[in-house]
Amino acid sequence: MTVNLNTASENSKNSKNSMSLMEREAREAPHIISRQLQENLTIWQALLLRLKAVNPTYAVTVARGSSDHAATYGKYVIETKMGLSVASAAPSVMTLYGTHLKLKQALVLALSQSGKSPDLCESLKSAKQSGALTVAIVNQTSSPLAELAEYVVPVWAGDELSVAATKSYLGTLSALAQFVGVCTEDHKLLSALDKLPEYLEQACHEDWSEMVDILKDAKDIFIVGRGYGFPIAQEASLKCKETCVLHAEAFSSAEVRHGPFALVKKDFPVILFAQHDESFEMTVELSKHIKSLGAKSLLVINKDQKNRISPDCFSYLFTVPNSLHPMLDPILMIQSFYLMAAKLSKARGLDPDRPDNLKKVTETR
Repeated sequence: MTVNLNTASENSKNSKNSMSLMEREAREAPHIISRQLQENLTIWQALLLRLKAVNPTYAVTVARGSSDHAATYGKYVIETKMGLSVASAAPSVMTLYGTHLKLKQALVLALSQSGKSPDLCESLKSAKQSGALTVAIVNQTSSPLAELAEYVVPVWAGDELSVAATKSYLGTLSALAQFVGVCTEDHKLLSALDKLPEYLEQACHEDWSEMVDILKDAKDIFIVGRGYGFPIAQEASLKCKETCVLHAEAFSSAEVRHGPFALVKKDFPVILFAQHDESFEMTVELSKHIKSLGAKSLLVINKDQKNRISPDCFSYLFTVPNSLHPMLDPILMIQSFYLMAAKLSKARGLDPDRPDNLKKVTETR
């Protein structure tokens, strides 16, 4: 399905000039994902045939930073929908300690924006030599990482100039969702993906300005998700640190009740992402408990779930468009969060495009 969408760069000149690169690039996500879903379909279909021939017994992800958060999303969607166990590789095992892992029966997914980091390249090369089926989901298709993979899946995000990744992260999530949809022949998910660009465009217009006001002077924050929502809690936490100089920690709603909960005191802010799936009730109940402690519970839900909760379940409520699909709801949530984070950075007197001590491409071994 072709979706004609306007990006931020096609809006009014004054609006464009007032936006940070981070915000502008985040607003391009609906357009790039619309293209991606069309362009990558045949690649995933070809990979499906190869998977049927190879029949891998498990999967391994190789990634860093935001791409590693996307890999966590991949773990949840692949395990819940395909029943294939997914492990996150520790590249140093291969690059520093020189161990060659036995990956002959594995599907190895390398995720990267630049495709340049030596540790990712060395890890994928080692996996390929061991007989693994290798796939690179990468924004730069002419990169060293792409050259090493048997299958290359473009993110189609184009140039990303802001240090903080936004559209490339969103594009990696949608690519993983399409992978699962094609491999499981899940027509409900594939149909929902067709509508994702439209819903992402709507998510760009949600008003989260109150969250900016709440977090403008904050020093510490928890960000909570569960299942498909946990990877976006990780990503939101990273964005708070790198663009807003706000110390943020991400937790599963099942894990935060343990040791970390001792830090939840009066007025302590906690963002909770509650997508429309089996984790919804648990996350809302946690939000209610946090509010009862005198902390600030900032609950994020789909608009069509508002009738399922009462005002005593949150301190502040923030919404995204109606639930499209449980796997896709977190993508809408991080889209709205990115735009809020860009504004929060400015409200804290910072430049979201030029964080201190960071650069766009980080090469590690």
